[in-house]
Amino acid sequence: MGKQSIPHPLRAEPVPLRIALVLLLSLLSLSSLPAQTTSVSALTIPLVLPSAIVFDSVGNLYFAETGNHVIRKVDTVGNITTIAGTGTQGFSGDTGPATTATLDSPQGLALDTANDLYIADTHNHRIRKLNLTTGIITTIAGTTSGFSGDGAPALSSQLNLPTALATDTSGNLYLADTGNHRIRRITSSTGVITTIAGTGTQGYSGDGALALSAVIDSPTGIAVDASNNLYLADTHNHRIRRITSSTGIITTIAGTGLPGFSGDTTPATAATLALPHGLTADASGNLYLADTANHRIRRIDAVTGLITTVVGDGTQAFAGDNGPPTAASLDSPTAPSFSPANNLTLSDTGNQRIRQVETQSGSSSTLTTIAGLGVTTPGALTLTAPSTIPYGTGQLTASLATSPATGSVTILETTSTTTKTLGTAPLVSNTATLPTTTLPAGAYTLTATYSGDQTHPSAQSPALALTITPQQLTATIAPISLTYGQSIPSISGTLTGVLPQDAAALTVTFTTASAGSPVGTYPITPVLTGSAAGNYTVAAPSASLTITPAHTLITLSDLVATGTTGSTVTLTVHVASSTTGTPLGSVTLLDGNSPLFTTPLSSSGDAVFLTTTLAQGAHTFIAVYDGSSNFTPSESAPQLITVGTAPPSPDFALSATGSTAQTILSGASASFTFAVQTQNNLSSPITLAATGLPNLATASFNPATLPPGATPNAFTMTIATPKTSATNGPSPRRLYQPFLAGVSLLCPIAGLALRRRKYTATTKLVLFIIASVTLSLATGCGDRIKTDPLLTTPAKSYTITVTGTATSPTGSSLQHSATVTLVLDPAS
Repeated sequence: MGKQSIPHPLRAEPVPLRIALVLLLSLLSLSSLPAQTTSVSALTIPLVLPSAIVFDSVGNLYFAETGNHVIRKVDTVGNITTIAGTGTQGFSGDTGPATTATLDSPQGLALDTANDLYIADTHNHRIRKLNLTTGIITTIAGTTSGFSGDGAPALSSQLNLPTALATDTSGNLYLADTGNHRIRRITSSTGVITTIAGTGTQGYSGDGALALSAVIDSPTGIAVDASNNLYLADTHNHRIRRITSSTGIITTIAGTGLPGFSGDTTPATAATLALPHGLTADASGNLYLADTANHRIRRIDAVTGLITTVVGDGTQAFAGDNGPPTAASLDSPTAPSFSPANNLTLSDTGNQRIRQVETQSGSSSTLTTIAGLGVTTPGALTLTAPSTIPYGTGQLTASLATSPATGSVTILETTSTTTKTLGTAPLVSNTATLPTTTLPAGAYTLTATYSGDQTHPSAQSPALALTITPQQLTATIAPISLTYGQSIPSISGTLTGVLPQDAAALTVTFTTASAGSPVGTYPITPVLTGSAAGNYTVAAPSASLTITPAHTLITLSDLVATGTTGSTVTLTVHVASSTTGTPLGSVTLLDGNSPLFTTPLSSSGDAVFLTTTLAQGAHTFIAVYDGSSNFTPSESAPQLITVGTAPPSPDFALSATGSTAQTILSGASASFTFAVQTQNNLSSPITLAATGLPNLATASFNPATLPPGATPNAFTMTIATPKTSATNGPSPRRLYQPFLAGVSLLCPIAGLALRRRKYTATTKLVLFIIASVTLSLATGCGDRIKTDPLLTTPAKSYTITVTGTATSPTGSSLQHSATVTLVLDPAS
């Protein structure tokens, strides 16, 4: 009562100091040997604190290597591999490959019928499940250190340093929640976690009562028999206790509660134990326990209840391989288990080994090591070699500084993640040699191990750093010269220095300039490919590839043999390569020796020259290409052109013939004649038009258009005018003259009437007004009607322009005009 919760289940009196020293020395001395291994004999790998052990149905062994934070597998032929953990202490990797996950001091294992391996990831306070078929790891119970979650999904619960696991016939998983001083169960059908033993108080009480009300202290081992009775190692109470499945009652079946060793061949309840750990039951129901601090494996007979020692002589040491199990020495064993062949197997934790009791003919049996080198510090074995060895040469030498020994030495290569066997060599006069001729180029960390013989213990060498350097090869090729634009040929050469073993695994190719590379000199570089390429280096050969400028051809085109002054002369230049590609740069046009123009070439190698300034006479043209870095200069063949005087341009003349002025009355027509004289072979028709005509007058031509070629050409223009009167329209006075005459006649008659009759004043007034208006209008009916300017229009003169239009050979318009006069006299 009153003890504090322990951080590690091995730390307890009277052996905690020994275990801690073993762990420390192991971690320090074996830090160069990583956890990951590949196809290596389990007997050649040093282990660090192996603990829980389980077997599958075919005999593969799984164990927790607590000090390296990994789970290992030893297959049926004895090779060891890591199946979970990287060797780095930590927590990561859920739902991913177990080999990339990190664990922290795992100490418990259990395997179910579905091929799932359960791991007590002790210092991560979790239970994790590894599917052995897929290799995927997940957490099924636990979050952080503490206690919580009973009656809820295990994944949300808290655990405290779980160390031991077991399954029953229904697939339920039991775990020793060591730091919480409880045994808990995860029901397979629901995933719910519950406590089945322990109150959480550290101490001892409760025998003969329900396990739920019992007090236990740091349990580190559990087992379930065929009847689903559960056994637990109540470690700090130095007892083995049983929970009967049918009643839930807990009882002590071994140990008195006092640490020590006594009681062999007597009832187990009277015996003394010291920090018991792992438990297992055989097919007959006999219970086996690791009496850890007594360095023994003991058995409780299922029928008689008597306890006996089956492995170990009680001495904390290593001894006894290949001898009787009870004469062997163990060091703090923590877990027993049975193989499918019913061989008792145990983790000899302090000796860094997994050992097995093998039954011989009859009833005799022997104890052997099946995993672990058992060496905690480098000893009498040394491994030597030069620090640098060229590929394909050299050897490693392992020497054992003991009396003559037998057996063989294994050379291991280790990296940050893997360990693999390089080879095994027999000891001859305590020396073993292993050639390095096939060791690929690279840096290596090597260790030699010796598994021991009947008189010599196993041994391990200090790590040796070795570098295999690539072998130097010589490449030979012939120089190559090409013209710019030519394709690069396939380059072949010879290699010397290749080892016969790599002749089929090494290919050489050569790289140099590429197609389109500019003029210059280029090195030729050999490139090694193939599986053996990394084992060799090769220097560039002295030969090189030279690219020289490509020749060019320049041509002048679109020349005519003759020309005239002022006309446009067009010259087209094209520069072509003798290989591929398009020359760039500029081209100069020479007239004799005088340069006329310099212009850059287009992207297609063309240039165009236009000139209208050539003088009369003979001209010899040459096009000169200046060249570029990739193309040679060149010049064209001479081209001759003779420039003469330009002939007169085609034209025509237009003039009126006959009378050029006419007077006609309105409504009459007038005709005028014209002549056209074509000049210098005018080949265009001439169209005619007239402007300046009187209003509403029309002009027509006969012929309407003058055809080309005929000369002279004559045509007639007829002008038709509309007929109009001498005035602009009837005068308003003329409209009311008859009315005025009638009114005038009425005036005297009205006067006579006024004298003979009497009228009212109103009637007289009306008659007076009518008479006054009539007289007023009559005043304008005489001489003023004869002199009104609206009643006459004078004759008018019109200047009419006739224009002829033709098209010159260059497309421009040619126009000439002539004028005539038309006087238009209005009709009477």
